[in-house]
Amino acid sequence: MKKNYLGQGIIFVFVGICFILVAVFTENAIDGLLLCFAGGALGPGIARIIQYFYWSAPKNEKRYQEIQEQEDINLHDELNEKLRDKSGRITYQIGLFIICISEVVFSILGKIGIITNHKIIVLYLFGLLVIQIVVGKVVYRLLQKRY
Repeated sequence: MKKNYLGQGIIFVFVGICFILVAVFTENAIDGLLLCFAGGALGPGIARIIQYFYWSAPKNEKRYQEIQEQEDINLHDELNEKLRDKSGRITYQIGLFIICISEVVFSILGKIGIITNHKIIVLYLFGLLVIQIVVGKVVYRLLQKRY
C-alpha cells in the first residue's frame, strides 16, 4: 500500500485533534459543529491508518495486489467509463431539474407567507443554477478541445 495513504490518515487525525482543541479551548456558538468536524476527520483518519497497516502486513500484500489489479481493470474499462460519463450527465440534468423546481416551490411558499425571507433562497438557487450551467458548458468545451 502506498505511503501517502498513511500520510493522509495522519493528516486527518491531526486536523481532527486541532478541531477538538479549538472546540475545547474556545467557547462560542459553533463548538458542536467543530466537534462534528473533529469526528468527521478522526474517523476516516484512524480508518486509513488501520487499513495501511493491515494491507501492508506481509500476509495481506498478495491479496491487496490482486484487489488493486482488479480495481485498475474496472477503473479503465471502456464500458465502465461510458457508464460513469452517462451517469454523470444524468445526475447533472437531474440536479438542474431539482434546482428549477426548488426555485418555483420556494417562490410560491414565500408568496403565500409560509416562508419569510424567501428571496435570498430563490436568489441563491438561481445563482447555483447559473453556475452549474456555465461550469457544465465550460467543462464540455475544455473536454472537446482535449479530444
